Amino acid sequence: MGGMKRMVVLLGVLAVAGCYGYEPRVETDRSAPKYQADLLSCQESSIDAVNKRNAKTGLAWLSSPVRRTFQIREAIRTCVRGKGYVVPG
Repeated sequence: MGGMKRMVVLLGVLAVAGCYGYEPRVETDRSAPKYQADLLSCQESSIDAVNKRNAKTGLAWLSSPVRRTFQIREAIRTCVRGKGYVVPG
């Protein structure tokens, strides 16, 4: 049983780590401090929003390991667009 708990924790950590580094393509200076602050804000809020949304129903929670990364990336793109940046695609 201890091995299973470790595996779940490891998968959770890897899933979160994989999403935090995501940076959508934008048509702006990506090294600008304002963009970096906006991006960090979007990354944090998007992860929290997707986690809360997936936790509301059993089916969404069970399918979360498969869909979560894509949901977070889309949420980050939407958030960045909402802050006024142009995100192609």
